[in-house]
Amino acid sequence: MSSLDPITIDELTARPLPIFGHSVQAIRRLRSEATVPWEKYGDIILKDPGLTLQTLMALREARGARHEDPVTSMEQGAMLLGLARVQQLPDGCERVEESLQGHAREGYRRAVVRAFNAAYHAWDWGFLRRDPNPDELLLSALMHDAAELALWVNAPDRIHALRRLVYRDHVPPAEAQYIALGESLEHFGRRLAERWNLPPLVHEALRPEYSHEPRVQGVVLAVELVRESQWGWYSPPVEETLERIGEHLDGSLGEVSRHVHAAAVRAAREADFHGAAPPASLLPLQPGGEQYFIDAEFPPEAGAEPSNAQAAVCLSPQPARFDEIVQQMEQGLGRLESNDLLRLAIHGMHEGAGLNRVVFAILSNDRRYLQARFMVGSDSDSRFNRFRIALDRPHLFTRLMEKPQSLRLHPGNRDKFWPLVPAEVQALIGTDSFFVQSVHINGRPVGLFYADRHGPDCDMDQATYDKFRQLCRLATQGMMLNARRQASKGATA
Repeated sequence: MSSLDPITIDELTARPLPIFGHSVQAIRRLRSEATVPWEKYGDIILKDPGLTLQTLMALREARGARHEDPVTSMEQGAMLLGLARVQQLPDGCERVEESLQGHAREGYRRAVVRAFNAAYHAWDWGFLRRDPNPDELLLSALMHDAAELALWVNAPDRIHALRRLVYRDHVPPAEAQYIALGESLEHFGRRLAERWNLPPLVHEALRPEYSHEPRVQGVVLAVELVRESQWGWYSPPVEETLERIGEHLDGSLGEVSRHVHAAAVRAAREADFHGAAPPASLLPLQPGGEQYFIDAEFPPEAGAEPSNAQAAVCLSPQPARFDEIVQQMEQGLGRLESNDLLRLAIHGMHEGAGLNRVVFAILSNDRRYLQARFMVGSDSDSRFNRFRIALDRPHLFTRLMEKPQSLRLHPGNRDKFWPLVPAEVQALIGTDSFFVQSVHINGRPVGLFYADRHGPDCDMDQATYDKFRQLCRLATQGMMLNARRQASKGATA
């Protein structure tokens, strides 16, 4: 299935995030007080992503191009700006209540509620884990979904169409993003994080390769929790997320559930002005009411039969994009860093060849496992984002790592090779058709490329396999040249 033209970063930032009227009034009230702790300004700012962004932009302007430590809390940010500048932050900003209408305003309000609740949970778990800076976790979770907020402001029909595809039409989220937006939300999120100079932890939480870092885990789990609970708290996806939160906090499912439910109630009390129902309001509801809320947001068409079946979506190859990336890699051999080559390769596979999910997994130093280093196409798949393959016993992937070789797993050879895939990897990938190629540099194994089309309904054909291997070869060739260059530098040092 083809996508719309991708939204440009300039279109996505044409209008800034608006702020809530409540935030304006709260800062005005502080102006009349003789002495106000900086913490009070920080509390107001962190309940409003638009005001948070305005603060970060003001700090960037005030500091110029000087390389200083990043600001990780809004109390610190307010202090650095100074009283007069903080009190002027709302001046000239658009108001949510006036600048947005219809589903744009409703969508923005719901997204802000999710962002604040995710921030509250991440902050709360930071204290439980004795994190040295829980406010940094809060700020990062609040701004994690900045791309969605910007879309509701600047392209509301596109983000509304995305939600319809996912929740009414049951299109897998990663594919729905490609169809509705022309790119992934995490791609837009990364571009915005660069454009807006957001804190480093925001950048890391938007890259799946950092998903095993404990602090990133806290942010990502908080975001996933509020996404999964937006229709109710008692579904299998919510329970699975709570189990992972239990691992993160070293607590049982029952303990974590009770704590998270209580925190959701506290978060609702902390910020009751956003104009959308908080997740805590769904706590009394029993399972089975999800469809009611989905139908309220996307009324069923007359005569349409409800369906819970997930739609199959096959990404369309983009030959021009493929050729562009091949040319960039060929011209960059001997010049581009290995990480840049790997990123180009996986984007060529995803965007150019139309492969839904692509991974480059690096071999651990002790050679005991393969761990995802770069990923694309799995933004909303929290299970797949934990891509890791143990090499502790003989199986398909240990054989692949013995020498440079590739495999196209398809119906013609499935009986031979599928039983060699470990059960935990079968569960991880959820498909029995994929491409894979091991990478060796100077006779030593370093990693592995993996790609699939997410399900059995999209053909993993030979022509696409040839493109996959072409990009693998280019990346490997560039990495070998870089290794030789490094070796020659070491020899002459």
